[in-house]
Amino acid sequence: MTPRRRALFLTVLASGLALGAPSVAAADASFHSSFGAAGVEGATMTVVHSHADEDGKVTYEYVTYTASMHGAAVDRTTSAAK
Repeated sequence: MTPRRRALFLTVLASGLALGAPSVAAADASFHSSFGAAGVEGATMTVVHSHADEDGKVTYEYVTYTASMHGAAVDRTTSAAK
């Protein structure tokens, strides 16, 4: 194998390993976000959470809490897949 071909082979191999490594590291991934606001009319808070584990189970939850002088409410959306 010529030095030029060897260098090309090693570059391609290293690139493949570098691109494949994040998928192995991300075997267990989560996302969490929240937002809240309050004023004279009332308050609201929204929470989003999703999670994928190494076994392939995926969960998602979106919850909004609201409160005003007319009362309080919770709106929840959830899903899960195995």
